[in-house]
Amino acid sequence: MNYAEMLDAIIVKSELSLRQIAKRCADLDLSITPSYISQLKNGKLPPPTAEVSMIIAKSCGSREESRLIFQGYLEKAPDVIKEYMLASSELNKVMLESLYKSQGSDVLQEAREYLKSLDILSTIEMSSKYIKDGQINFTPDLAKEITLKSGGMVNGKDDMVSMFLGDPAMSPTIPLHSFIYILPTKIELLKNRDIICFYPYGKKQAVLRRVFFTDNKILLIPDNQSSEIILLDSLEVINYVGKVVSFKVDL
Repeated sequence: MNYAEMLDAIIVKSELSLRQIAKRCADLDLSITPSYISQLKNGKLPPPTAEVSMIIAKSCGSREESRLIFQGYLEKAPDVIKEYMLASSELNKVMLESLYKSQGSDVLQEAREYLKSLDILSTIEMSSKYIKDGQINFTPDLAKEITLKSGGMVNGKDDMVSMFLGDPAMSPTIPLHSFIYILPTKIELLKNRDIICFYPYGKKQAVLRRVFFTDNKILLIPDNQSSEIILLDSLEVINYVGKVVSFKVDL
């Protein structure tokens, strides 16, 4: 992901208009126009100074300011530095995938795609958790971390499963990127307004909706009005996981 793509993702996640972002930047003593931000996120201008990147990220309420700044530096660095950093990142990704395999499990396609998509700084940060004093720390935490961050689920105590939420349909009740705890629950025990987790129509990313039973139909309704309402004859046509029993916000 290059600087423009990273900035665009930060802006999309903020749900702010470019005019709102420019106003927030002004409140932080940075005078920039919506047009300037647009050109940055569309790749029509090179990455700005670290200060500008930091203030734009802060104005969007993002925690990705260090990655944005790093990516900006990288894209303006000499080619020899870029090539070195990219080669090091690819080696780290190979190491992370090998560590994942060492846990005795095949690498899930989602996990492989997640590792492939990591930017250089994210790869360094993750790799550093499992290498200390030149020694590799073989721990099941790595497989768990990659599985969760790639949208998968992990088993916990008392049949509970957990996942990171990558679907905004239940915000603001359950914010995007929250850590969700799900209890496999028989369909007949579900009640109206229960929040359930499922994979719709064979998709690889689990989603949440409130369930309502009415007139021999099942309505799966989001709290976020911009997300899709799903009408079903039976929950058996989707890959139903269970009922959401709790969550914690990923800070």
